[in-house]
Amino acid sequence: MKQFRDSTVIYVKPDCDGKINNGYAPEFKDYGFDAEWLSDGPVWCIEKALEIATEMREDGNKKPLTIKLMAGEYNLSKPLVIDHLMKDITIEPYGDGEVLISGGKKITGWKKDTFNGVECFSTFIPEVKEGKWNFSDLYVDGLRADFTRYPEDHDLTIVEAENPGHELFDHSKWFIANKEDLEVFKNFKNFGDCFISFLHYWIDEHTPIESYDLETGKVEMKYTSMFNINHNFTYYLENVAEMFTKKNQWYLDRPNGMLYYIPRCDCQTPENIEVYAPVASKLIEFKGSPENGMYAEYVRFRNITFAYTRGDYACNKREHGEISIPYASDAQAVSNAHGSISMTGARNCSFENCKFRNFGVHCITIDKGCSDIRITKNEFYDGGAGAIKICGGSAYDPEYEHTHHCVISDNTIKHCGRRYYSACGILLMTAYNCEISHNDISDLFYTGISCGWQWGYYPHITKNNLITKNHIYNLGQGFLSDMGGVYLLGNQPGTVVSNNLIHDVICKEYGGWALYTDEGSAYITLENNICYNTSKSSYHQHYGTSNVVRNNVFALSKDEGAMRVSRAERHNSITFENNIFYTEGNHMYGHFIESLFFGNVISRKNLFFDATGTPKFHDSEKFKSFEAVREVLGMEEDSIIADPKFKDVKNYDFSLEEDSPAYKIDFKPIDISDVGPRK
Repeated sequence: MKQFRDSTVIYVKPDCDGKINNGYAPEFKDYGFDAEWLSDGPVWCIEKALEIATEMREDGNKKPLTIKLMAGEYNLSKPLVIDHLMKDITIEPYGDGEVLISGGKKITGWKKDTFNGVECFSTFIPEVKEGKWNFSDLYVDGLRADFTRYPEDHDLTIVEAENPGHELFDHSKWFIANKEDLEVFKNFKNFGDCFISFLHYWIDEHTPIESYDLETGKVEMKYTSMFNINHNFTYYLENVAEMFTKKNQWYLDRPNGMLYYIPRCDCQTPENIEVYAPVASKLIEFKGSPENGMYAEYVRFRNITFAYTRGDYACNKREHGEISIPYASDAQAVSNAHGSISMTGARNCSFENCKFRNFGVHCITIDKGCSDIRITKNEFYDGGAGAIKICGGSAYDPEYEHTHHCVISDNTIKHCGRRYYSACGILLMTAYNCEISHNDISDLFYTGISCGWQWGYYPHITKNNLITKNHIYNLGQGFLSDMGGVYLLGNQPGTVVSNNLIHDVICKEYGGWALYTDEGSAYITLENNICYNTSKSSYHQHYGTSNVVRNNVFALSKDEGAMRVSRAERHNSITFENNIFYTEGNHMYGHFIESLFFGNVISRKNLFFDATGTPKFHDSEKFKSFEAVREVLGMEEDSIIADPKFKDVKNYDFSLEEDSPAYKIDFKPIDISDVGPRK
């Protein structure tokens, strides 16, 4: 028999005990092996395979190595670790069967039952009864099951909160509930097992209940609120036993160790449902040591399915010296949360043609000291937060912590933010020279792609990033405010946002924008994008400098004006040129006039058209007309008012007829035939 050091392939079997198998064919006939082939090499468990790969590299064996995973389910209670000794390794399936790397535990023993008078399925879990296991996610037949909610169709208000202030970051640890709500709470059998959830501003916050007094109405939250809850605040409860009434809902009765589930369709039976509850928070950790020049390098995962991780998360923020306070949310975009797969000190590593589903928080986080990471041709579905987060060192950190030259392309990201609504499809916080291209991003409650993480004009490492050819749509859905199809933040010289198709961005109160340059956005080019069906402006800039917006189609924005600049500053803020603005009753400029008087906005050589009549440029009478804008403000030199002659606006075909007047403003046709993942 060959020694493993002579091999170039290591074979792995699910639930293997890690010992050498000498190749008895009957045990492996389902995998298509014969005895002669197996005698040429052993079969291992996945942990042992990684250990062997490490030993080979430590022994100086540098030849390429492949770890072949036989079809089946690989159950993990803790993450696999890829360290700096594991170099030049490909991990992929053997054969055509599905390989599933799972952080969950399969729950069986289901029977028909009744709970709260509702017909359902149930099973007893001894570990829950004994207090050894608790979980707050449940996945049934590949989909996330739903928490119960009280009230079902509206939110509750409060009498007062701990902090009476009105500033955004006036945190509170407790509130006083209304008396009429207390009368309902008194009847909840496991009120202490409920979660408090609230959506406000651009975040959602979630916290268990730490203590409560049903006489005084004081409810103390386990996690302090991130934002103010004293002003215009509403909340609701989740995981309420008495609200167990709807299809696909679940409830874990911890004191009795009973799990209940209402089937979502008649096709589900106690015998055929496949139910998982997560055990592991992470599946894989890449752990290099960039400070020592040691990296996990050239490790490639291909054609593997990853699923079932825990969604428990609280933001721990240091305040008051060394005290770490757990908050009910991050300040934005679930930005500090972990991933099911995390990378630190990794170079030239990749995930290709993989499927990621039913993950608890973020799926992949590319952290400090990473470069040349490729996440391509994957599917991300049903995430608790976002699909991919990139967050290397900042401009103030040592160079070895910087993250750069990553490629996120040709992925499908949908049905995410299912537990943390403020998650982005792709969140690039601090990194440079990265490409985010040809992705399909949809069905989220916040931003599609967010790039940059520095408020104001301070030094920022995020620069020279390319966001192109992405299809981004069905965002917001009326849950949160202050979002964009593509959201940009901070000084980002060389960053380009081009040739994206962005549509159907719907906010709760404000901020349903397609393209959004937020505080301090600078030196960014946004061109050749097609944006339509936004609840607010197609384009919004909070404040920034020297940004260029050209040759875009901005159509069918519903409110606030087609383009908006919120803050006036005494420098060149933004230039709009060669764009087409098409509305149906919305005015062209929103919250714009002060900036125009300061001369910090340049808008020229654009085409404007309102399908309902003469375009209105501002909601004030003084600047409503095109003539007033040109004569009084000196704006829109060489701009025109004309029907752009789109081929089929009703079906959102914004290509131009041959005789379109848009060519008079030097508009260049935008080809979207290859937007989204390539075949």
